[in-house]
Amino acid sequence: MKSIKQFLILLFLVFSFIQTNAANPNPPFNLRSFDKQNPIGTNDKPYFGWYLSDPDTNEIQSAYQIIVSSSLANLKANKADIWNSKKTNSRKQNYIYLNGITLKAATTYYWKVRCWDKDGNASSYSAPANFTTGLLTNTDWASAQWIKRDSKDNDDYTYFRKKTSLPNKTIKKAITYISACHSYELYVNGKFVGKGFNHHYPQYSYYNAWDVTALLKKNTVNLLGCLTHWYGGGQGRATGSRGMILKTIIEYTDGSKTIIGTDKSWKQTQASQWIQGQPQRGGEGVGRIEFVDNRKAIANWNTAKLDDSNWNNAIEIGPHPTAPWTGTLQSDLTRVIEKEIKPTAIKNLGNGKYIIDLGKIYAGSFKINFNERIAGDTIKMLGGYQLNEDGTTVNPKMNQSTNLSFKYIPSGNNSVFNPHVYFGMRYLQIDNAPNELNQNNVSFISRHFELDAARSSFESSNEMLNKTWDLMSHTLILGAQEDFVDTPTREKGAFLLDSWSQAVPAMSVMYDRTMNMRALNQFLQSQDQYWPDGRLNAVYPNVDGGRDIPDFTQSFLVWVWDYYTQTANIEFLKSNYSRLKKIADYVSTYKNDSTGLIHKLKGGKGPYEFGIIDWPATMRYGYDMSVESRTVIDAYAYEDFNIISKIATVLGNEADKTLYANKAEAIKKAINTHLINQNGVYIDGITNAQNVSTHVSQHANILPYALKIVPETNKKQVIDEIKKQKMNIGMVCLRWLPESLGLADEGEQLIDLYTNTEWDGWAKTISLGGTATWESWDANTTNQSMSHPWGAVGLLGMQNYILGITALAPQHEKIQIKPLWFGNKLTSAKGTYTTDKGDIKVDWNYINAEYHLKITIPNNSAAKVYLPKCEKTGTTIKLDNKEVTATEEGNYLYIDNIGSGEHHLER
Repeated sequence: MKSIKQFLILLFLVFSFIQTNAANPNPPFNLRSFDKQNPIGTNDKPYFGWYLSDPDTNEIQSAYQIIVSSSLANLKANKADIWNSKKTNSRKQNYIYLNGITLKAATTYYWKVRCWDKDGNASSYSAPANFTTGLLTNTDWASAQWIKRDSKDNDDYTYFRKKTSLPNKTIKKAITYISACHSYELYVNGKFVGKGFNHHYPQYSYYNAWDVTALLKKNTVNLLGCLTHWYGGGQGRATGSRGMILKTIIEYTDGSKTIIGTDKSWKQTQASQWIQGQPQRGGEGVGRIEFVDNRKAIANWNTAKLDDSNWNNAIEIGPHPTAPWTGTLQSDLTRVIEKEIKPTAIKNLGNGKYIIDLGKIYAGSFKINFNERIAGDTIKMLGGYQLNEDGTTVNPKMNQSTNLSFKYIPSGNNSVFNPHVYFGMRYLQIDNAPNELNQNNVSFISRHFELDAARSSFESSNEMLNKTWDLMSHTLILGAQEDFVDTPTREKGAFLLDSWSQAVPAMSVMYDRTMNMRALNQFLQSQDQYWPDGRLNAVYPNVDGGRDIPDFTQSFLVWVWDYYTQTANIEFLKSNYSRLKKIADYVSTYKNDSTGLIHKLKGGKGPYEFGIIDWPATMRYGYDMSVESRTVIDAYAYEDFNIISKIATVLGNEADKTLYANKAEAIKKAINTHLINQNGVYIDGITNAQNVSTHVSQHANILPYALKIVPETNKKQVIDEIKKQKMNIGMVCLRWLPESLGLADEGEQLIDLYTNTEWDGWAKTISLGGTATWESWDANTTNQSMSHPWGAVGLLGMQNYILGITALAPQHEKIQIKPLWFGNKLTSAKGTYTTDKGDIKVDWNYINAEYHLKITIPNNSAAKVYLPKCEKTGTTIKLDNKEVTATEEGNYLYIDNIGSGEHHLER
């Protein structure tokens, strides 16, 4: 008996031990600093993030502890000689800044984190992570000079190279820091390292850092080589000045260093295979036609074995800072991804004529192996978006006003044609190929900033809806280049509203943080540079100085709030608060005391003056541009004041919170007093004499509805008017149409919006053969851009209302999952939505009058989850196979505070 009792006690202790251990969270994983894994070349303001791994359901992080050390050995010994956050009670999982600590330049720091769950159980520490600071101040660039080639070429391709003998020592770490205007390709000992783009104004120039440790060789001569390309100013590209600066720091295991910096000892020569004097391509400053004579290429230019004794020495411009590079060089952590893809079809038309089809539009450049047939033959090629009706030639009239021709002279067998400057295109017409072209010798180098399409997914019972998702997500990648460009062809400029339309879905669809932060900061720099009154440039950087569009400036604060909602990056709000507030104050300056509305909001020129409303002009669908106070501008003004009030709340500024909340409430009242007609819907605006417009646009109704301005008594009239007009807007206001339909619970209309091929919209674009979103719904007949990513903003409506996922609190601490009721228009949808805490997954279906919803909520999040009533009575639903009573809200039932893990709900 005694032995049985002892056995039971022992068994109890064992189970207690197992249960205690099971309750402990696993170590955090996916550690990021600066939103990157182990980044190099960072600034001195690191912030940290991680994912939790806790098998328990309904788990949150109650606290964290980060330690940062100067060495891996110290970190392993838990010696936080740089920083110890100590146990910090917080649910934040990213944008936790290391403040008040001075970091050294070009130094690697090591860090790890542990977390506590809701019951106070601690995880063990994570695996180590690190970050390496870049060159933080101007003096850190000592030992390097800005250099150039003495050239007046307007399409300046230059080779730079430097031979260096390294000692017989083991290399511990070697990093190259480089800045060049406008672009560069870096090589070490003939091996490609990376490429970068610096289109910003010289005083704001960027630099990149590259780890070259594995490419250098001890006890021998090493070669650093760089091809630079300067080609003047253009849309999205400041004119800048020819020049490059490079500094390589090589550290050895014995503690010594070798530093290689650019100076007059570097050799340089023209990359003369690019034939000068070519015409501009048209477009808006995208460059000149590339005519490459590969016979003039210098073989082995980037290897040590080349004899460069006949090359000239580089010209020293001066150490950094030197005019025009007068500021501190900015660390740029964005990187370009290149991927070789194969055409879907290569059509041989005989006599050397070919049509190459990529299947859809991509951004990049073709890579083709040509064999010379007759010495000196020039191969002529033309890229494009559409073919002529005969299917044998590219249609030159649908070219986005851009000459996409190329000329190439091969140098013999296996001569590789691969243009330097990227463009968007689908087809390539070749008129006189000297050899047979096939899948073995033809490919395309697709390129884009490192957005990750695999981070999210969408699939539904409606095939056109699936195609619409694919169209937009593919286009999102097309626009992610050196900035969020408005098109990879005609004008590679970062237009503010185009950028916002891409940047916001890029966060939730492809987990971008890096380009978002860079782009937001750039537009704020435009305010510093050009607009003391608080405006922002409409496109920046650019070649034509200060240039604004009023409603583009207004939309910036919406982007800022979207960014904060996704990231909870309070430091961004703090450090930029005065600049953000200037935007709202600029808008407020133009308030008319008699109406309380914004009249003639200063800015813009020609068809953009006082507000663009939509673009191209046909996409205004008759919007009354004669009014002095435009409803779209007034609605944005309301949201600008509202957002500044919310930012002030986050920052604890009670005075501004009240001030701007009052401004928002006042203009909301004015909008609803002056801009609603006798039918209860919004007109396009009023004149200074308070003569009202008689035109009722979809634009003027979707913004008040989406921004929650519409009085309760007018909601039905307004949404009925929105529905009646189907798709009567272009891309500038596009975000607000799915948003208004979603908020109004108009699920069936929303599906039509995305799938009806008779309406203007994405489905019609697909039915007309579009493989990317267009600049306008009629781009196929007007020669507007057929690769214009601002149409990708429609991804938000699919995530928010078809999957039903929205953030209720910053960094997704609280989320809402509420797929709309679509009747028989849609019977299933599933997808993944990416966040700083992990992936949210939703999978719902309505089959045989039963509604099933499966959700996965990441650790440290909680959800308010809705099910449609499904036209049934009662408030009972099943949650994880248990019947529960839900709360009724309109046509839905909800359960609040469902915690992490996988859950099943049924109606």
